[in-house]
Amino acid sequence: MDKKVTIQDVADAAGVSKTTVSFILNGRDDLRISEQTKKKVWQVINMLNYRPNLYAKNLRGTKVNKVVGLFMGPGLSELEKMSFFGFFDLTAKLLLESGQRAQLILAIDRYDDVDAIVAKNLPKADFLSLAGCNYIPVIAGDCRIDDPIFYEVNPDYASLRAQADAALPKGYVYVCTRPRDGALCRELTDTFQNVRFAETFADLRELARQSAFVTEPFLQKLITGVCAEIFCPEGLLERQIRRILSCVELAVSREAQEQHRYLIS
Repeated sequence: MDKKVTIQDVADAAGVSKTTVSFILNGRDDLRISEQTKKKVWQVINMLNYRPNLYAKNLRGTKVNKVVGLFMGPGLSELEKMSFFGFFDLTAKLLLESGQRAQLILAIDRYDDVDAIVAKNLPKADFLSLAGCNYIPVIAGDCRIDDPIFYEVNPDYASLRAQADAALPKGYVYVCTRPRDGALCRELTDTFQNVRFAETFADLRELARQSAFVTEPFLQKLITGVCAEIFCPEGLLERQIRRILSCVELAVSREAQEQHRYLIS
């Protein structure tokens, strides 16, 4: 059986005293503890999956994730905005079903009025900057982080290609908005033989009479009547959002999990 992590283990790993760790856990903002120290302690807590008994008990006795911040990055094209707000609307609907709510956030800053943040389609550097500003869970969607501190939920492009190959055996173009994370973008172009990054409505009109594979429901609507054939996996976006929200719950409750990276198809 694995040794239970103690507050002393956290203090030793962070290079601070047990008292400092306790103050940070209890939100003692009246004390002069530097932001750098707080960040370090919370990182160690996440890495070690430390769960103080009283803290965990209080979390179990209350409804967690009452407010989930959904981060929209700057400089999005019109199609990227449509993609994000489709994601936002469905996430807000699913949160509302459990008595929770979504809050739109727009700047890389510290947020004390949300329980967790979901960042969709951000460059890795921007994601890490956002996470570095906050001491709450930050979950990545459509972004390759490759860091066990963070949960990430991305499309399973290999599995999706197999589905598209079966649905459109005569060939197709994969149409999507461009991932802003470089690693995810390279994975996408390595997986599909023919990729079209749609940046404008004119890009979509150029698809006339072609067969298209899309994974974003809003694109399916826009190219209906333009393309000869369209395949879009039913329910893919909802499956991704539900997995993201389950990761939010795990992260907020600090449930120990070996798996932090999920692929959705």
